[in-house]
Formats: sequence, C-alpha cells, structure tokens
Amino acid sequence: MATIRQKPETYAITILTHQRQRLFQRPANAELMIETLFRYRDQGFFALHGFVVVPDHIHALITPAIDQSTSRCVQRIKGGYSFAVRNQFPGEVWHSGCHEHRIRDIEDFAAQKLYLANNPNRKSHTDYAFVHDKYAERINAIPSHLMRATVHTPGAEARLS
Repeated sequence: MATIRQKPETYAITILTHQRQRLFQRPANAELMIETLFRYRDQGFFALHGFVVVPDHIHALITPAIDQSTSRCVQRIKGGYSFAVRNQFPGEVWHSGCHEHRIRDIEDFAAQKLYLANNPNRKSHTDYAFVHDKYAERINAIPSHLMRATVHTPGAEARLS
C-alpha cells in the first residue's frame, strides 16, 4: 500500500529513458512529455514547480497532493507518457525506477530550481525550449510549507524566479 502523506512535501525527481535513449531529442516527444506533466498537474495529482526535459531524461520539482505518494505521481507521469507515445515508439520508454530528493527548505528548493533552469546550458543547449522558464505562467508557486518552514534568508526569493 502506498504511503499517504500527513503533510505536504516537495521533491526533485529525475526519470531516465530506457538505456538513456535520446527520445526527447525529437521536439514533438519533448512537447508531449511537457503536456503529460501539465495534464497530471491540472488533474490535481501534484503541483509542478519546475522541470526540464533533456534528450534522455527529465527533472521535475513536484509537490504530490496530500492523498498521492511520490511513487504514484512518477507512475502516472511515466505511464501517461508511455501510453501517449506508444504509436510512435513501440519499445521500452523508461528506465525502471527514478531518483527522488526531498526538498528540505527554501534554499534547497532554490538550488534545485536553478539546477533545472541551468541544465540545458551545461549541455550547450542555448535558448532551450523545454524548460520551465518558457512556461512561467503555468508553473506553480513556491510551496507554502517551505515558506513557513524556513527562517528568511536575504536573497533566497530572488534566486527562485
């Protein structure tokens, strides 16, 4: 049985493609992945605070709904995308499992969001279209539980935008 949260928690998740295939190098596949993220966010399964879709993996900052486990959110993302792409790509899509990191505080959140935003630059993908910066109006705000849990650090909010 999946663990159901008693309080909100935010996670940085990383999901790899099967054998690190460059599935998202094709723009239509990357756009479909982004549509999948927003579809499950819009259905209320999680809040989406940031993401980047690079050729062979995705990173996302999510806060699962109180009645959703992190693993169930990842399962929805992976399963929803696999189902949607099945006609174009009949093989295995995802590496088993994922990496998740629980965000501890506002500084950790800021560092993770900056890591996502800078990820394409580290790989020499300038003006990269598949990062949350291009969807700022659709990204969820900083989770309130992180704002309450942290003593104010000057400049932390500036690093979050």
